[in-house]
Amino acid sequence: MSKEYRKIKTKLMIIIAAILLILWITIPLYWAFKTSISYPEEAWNPGLPTKVTFENYIQLFNPYPFAKRYAIGAEAALPQPVIVPIKNSFIVAIIAATISTIMGMFAGYNLARFHYKGKRLAMYYILFTYIFPTFMLAIPLMIILKQIGLLNTLQGLIFVHLAYTLPYSILMLRSYFMEIPIELEESALIDGCTRSSSFLRITLPLSAPGLVTSFVFAFTLSWNDLLFALILLSSTELYTLPLEMNFFLWGGEIVDPIGLSTVAVFTGIIPVILYMVLQKYIIIGLVRGALKR
Repeated sequence: MSKEYRKIKTKLMIIIAAILLILWITIPLYWAFKTSISYPEEAWNPGLPTKVTFENYIQLFNPYPFAKRYAIGAEAALPQPVIVPIKNSFIVAIIAATISTIMGMFAGYNLARFHYKGKRLAMYYILFTYIFPTFMLAIPLMIILKQIGLLNTLQGLIFVHLAYTLPYSILMLRSYFMEIPIELEESALIDGCTRSSSFLRITLPLSAPGLVTSFVFAFTLSWNDLLFALILLSSTELYTLPLEMNFFLWGGEIVDPIGLSTVAVFTGIIPVILYMVLQKYIIIGLVRGALKR
């Protein structure tokens, strides 16, 4: 087998693998988006829609007609307009991501800059909590929340989301802080700055891409959570978007494909928009955070 033939064979295999990967990702996305912009008579048609409508998306924010459609499509199984879980998801994801980023910033800075006994053990513990299967935390966290009166509350769900977003924020921001030369802070200390002012004036502005990346990833983790919302929330007015989508299913069957597709696309498009708007900071944050000193 000649060298030229092997190169052609390798390129061909790469192209085939790339095409299969693109199809694997694109086909489900196409089906969901196509269904979300179709009229009911074309909901199950896999081809291109003959008529396009964006009314389904508008109805997400217009409760009255959407509630009327519930009564027709999902047999009134949906207890509330989707605008309610949209609001709940934003509240939980934004607060959880903000707290996770702020706490991760201080903890990551501590691990990156200070030297003390037990620091390595703390690092191992955080790494262990990061790789720990999250579903094993469900029962203990549910008992804790019940004891402190936060079961079936959005505050309790935010508290639980921190259990798996915070370790990620700490580890990522620690790596990012380690890439910022400590000599910059030492120069500021020589010039009369205190440790806190050197952090606020020097390190914090330089770490903006890392903070943005941490916030986006924590937001995405919290936004997509279904497991803990399913376990901890029992009041329908507190449901988040992933949990609300269960109402479009009944006994393993889709009772309202248009409603399900519209909510699913909307749920997925919010993190995509966030990544697109902040991609410059995220790329810098990921690249610098991946470097090791």
